[in-house]
Amino acid sequence: GCGGGGGGEYGSGNTANPVFGTVNLLSHTPTDGALQVELGAVIKLSFDSEMVLETFADDDTWLQQADSGSNIPVTFTRGLNGGIDCRPNSDLEPETDYVFQLSALVSDVDGQILDATTSFTFRTFDATHPSVTGCSIVNGSNSVSRTDSITLSFDEAIAQDSINAASLYLRDGFGGRFACDCTADGQTILIDPYTDLPGNRQFFVVATVDVTDRAGNQLTAQYQVTFRTIVDAQSPTLVTQWPLAIATGVSPNIHPTFSFSESMDAASVEAVSLRFQDEYGSLIGFTVDASIDQRTLRLRPNSPLNPNRDYSIEFLLGSASATDVSGNGLQTTQVLAFTTGTDTSSPTVLSSSPTANETRVPGSLIADVQFTEELNSNWVNDTTIQLTVDNEPWPAVIDLVDDTIVRVTPVMALPVATTCDLTLRGGQDGLHDVAGNVLAVDTKLTFTTSNDAESPDALILPPDGSSSIATGSVVSIVFDAAMDPETLNSSTILVTDDAGNPIDGQRVISAENRMVTFTPDESLTPNDYYRVKVVSGHTGARRVSGNWFDTERLSRFRVGQVTDTVPPTITASVNGIPAARRDGLVLPPSGFTIDISTTDTSSQWVDMGSVVIELQGSAGPTSESLLAAATIDYESIQVKIPTETPLSDGSWTLTVSANDLSGNTGQSNVVSFEVDAPSTAAMPFERTQVVWVRMDLDRDENGQSDFAEDMLRLGFNSAGDPHGTNVYMSALLQNGILAKASHLYHRDQRSEPIDADSVPLRFSNHEPILLPHMQIALGGLDPEGDANRSYGAESTGVLGRAYYDYRNNKIAERNTSNSPGLGVFPAEMFLYQTHIHEQVYPSFQTRFASKFLPLCPSMGGTPAGSDPLDAIVLNASFDYDNANSSERARFTTIMNAADDWSAAMGVILAHEVGHSIGLLAPG
Repeated sequence: GCGGGGGGEYGSGNTANPVFGTVNLLSHTPTDGALQVELGAVIKLSFDSEMVLETFADDDTWLQQADSGSNIPVTFTRGLNGGIDCRPNSDLEPETDYVFQLSALVSDVDGQILDATTSFTFRTFDATHPSVTGCSIVNGSNSVSRTDSITLSFDEAIAQDSINAASLYLRDGFGGRFACDCTADGQTILIDPYTDLPGNRQFFVVATVDVTDRAGNQLTAQYQVTFRTIVDAQSPTLVTQWPLAIATGVSPNIHPTFSFSESMDAASVEAVSLRFQDEYGSLIGFTVDASIDQRTLRLRPNSPLNPNRDYSIEFLLGSASATDVSGNGLQTTQVLAFTTGTDTSSPTVLSSSPTANETRVPGSLIADVQFTEELNSNWVNDTTIQLTVDNEPWPAVIDLVDDTIVRVTPVMALPVATTCDLTLRGGQDGLHDVAGNVLAVDTKLTFTTSNDAESPDALILPPDGSSSIATGSVVSIVFDAAMDPETLNSSTILVTDDAGNPIDGQRVISAENRMVTFTPDESLTPNDYYRVKVVSGHTGARRVSGNWFDTERLSRFRVGQVTDTVPPTITASVNGIPAARRDGLVLPPSGFTIDISTTDTSSQWVDMGSVVIELQGSAGPTSESLLAAATIDYESIQVKIPTETPLSDGSWTLTVSANDLSGNTGQSNVVSFEVDAPSTAAMPFERTQVVWVRMDLDRDENGQSDFAEDMLRLGFNSAGDPHGTNVYMSALLQNGILAKASHLYHRDQRSEPIDADSVPLRFSNHEPILLPHMQIALGGLDPEGDANRSYGAESTGVLGRAYYDYRNNKIAERNTSNSPGLGVFPAEMFLYQTHIHEQVYPSFQTRFASKFLPLCPSMGGTPAGSDPLDAIVLNASFDYDNANSSERARFTTIMNAADDWSAAMGVILAHEVGHSIGLLAPG
């Protein structure tokens, strides 16, 4: 139900010399995140074009204190070199965070808009010293946890770079300091000791004057809090030990390792508390190394052990036993016995993929590193092997494959054109072989990813599983992008019989290195199977970018007993337009698609490498270049005419020819069309088309906006607004409608462009200032119908009308009039749905009724804002997860209806706007 008509009388033609695109904010002061900004500072904005000063009065341009929601009065003036100055009407508050936002609708003198809401923050001059406002531990407390973190609170945000071992520390009553991880988060610092604290001991948390706020102001005085830890009467226990008990073939260079249930006192592990001896009773001297949390202790023999000898290690009990940090001794023990072998060779890297310093590595990389000997799987993990991207950790899955190969699989694809490092940790905390020998030193494999984010793919003809293939067939392989021709050879593209024996033949590369045609030297043998393989990995076929296949591409087919003499059927079209609608077809020089479909009889296939796209006219792209950029499937090809090689103006014809795998040639129908380049007098989008959606109009002149009447009809608003929810619900529906319409033009929910494919059309819920724009009404009934119709009456069947504007020649149309009745008419949808409901209910319930029976007052529902629960659920702070079942049910009822209505009206709005910008023909 949509009417249309000629161009509107309010249109203003495009400029004679249009300027294309959007305006850009080049720089601004203060910069984002700036500190110590003067209280009388002027915000200076620099653009790449001359701006219209008045457009900075748009409602979406503002200066606010952070998290306040209230605008600060400012004055905009012209600055130097065409810039714009924003001067607050009074000095800013000191020591305050501010946010400046620039509306997407600010424009230059040519009507270009910024088209992306931009904001930045800064903080004014701060001379006040920070102070501590509290600690999670009360000063003088007893029985404080030995393992919990400690939190310090301040009266302002603290600078992380001011926190170090000298400025903030934890010490005990004896002066010993305990290493901690200290992290600033706004106005708090989290102090997390690496080890368990000793029990029943006095501690001090000390923050010196070197701790500063973000502006560099120091604490005025040192802060200190003291506490005593809880008594620790729990004895430690041994959790794991390495090597495993009764292990054999252990390296003489072994460093036995033990882990405990809590932090240990490493100094308590010595000759009197641990017996380390060989089979002859000779004691082994050792040194103890502890992990940062002191829960893992490693024994470092003072000299290598003897080969082929039995050894034992036993923790001794009693008064001299090893203790935890609180002095509690071990109560149980067990002997670790093992036998050394002769292997003292450290594992080394034999090969890797990628190799060191390799470039053009795909982001979908699965890295393999092969070692000279078997590794101990207990030491292969994300601690001993780390992947970093631009020196930042990158999550990855670490596996040991076939005992000698470490496989690293990134959880997310690596970014393009980026330096990455795969670090293999050496030393006793790093990789070990099965005998216990360690990788001698850290080994780092540095590589650079390609500039291509995609993995290659290949289409193989005949396809996998096909049968009855003609004996005279060739093999055709189509890659999805240009390949490195040096990687397309007999070792990367294998054509064999079913037993894997190579088939002799000739390989021809075409379509700018996208296609390979393999012609066997002899006809294929009837009833035999054949195989085609495209090899994966860094030794296989690779794109020009360097990306390789993640897995092999395979095809196995069977040859029949027939020869093929029937040519294939080829069909061509442009933009998918059927032949019945192509009379008088006019196309732009570029941007439209050529669509080709192919079929062949008797299970035969078209050789995509033989396709020729013939465009007869004047200047245009070649067939090879088109195929190089085409999207190709088993029976179809689609390619867009590129802007780099457009068609010249004039008459054109399109024909397509192709051979099947047996060499029979088929030719398509002829497609005729005209090419007409955009002109300055008729250009769809010189700049972003702004559409003001008028939800404020009162076209029936009853003192209430048409949109507000819709809200009452549907039950989204309540008469009298008993719980003050009408404004919230109206904004919710308005935003939802514009979000849906924006989505259909490939823009985000705020109508911001997503990428280069976003249509240059921006929806606005308020009037743009001094900016040519289209207007379209949204709300109420069809003005051309009876204005006195109400619930259950018949609809005019028209959900909207808008002028049809060929090529968007008139960028300031007004689709808001009563005669003709223009705009979007939600009430007509309401009448249509309620009229059906009255006819079928209660025998049948429509989908509309299922959503609106609980809300629509004319259907017996309780409108949003009338139920006592609505004061809770229709609030921006409503917490669904913590709500009760009644609150959740009411919230869901209202929001499901709001979602559906917003989606429906957004679709209709996008459709009607489509008429007025020339994207949608009348009717």
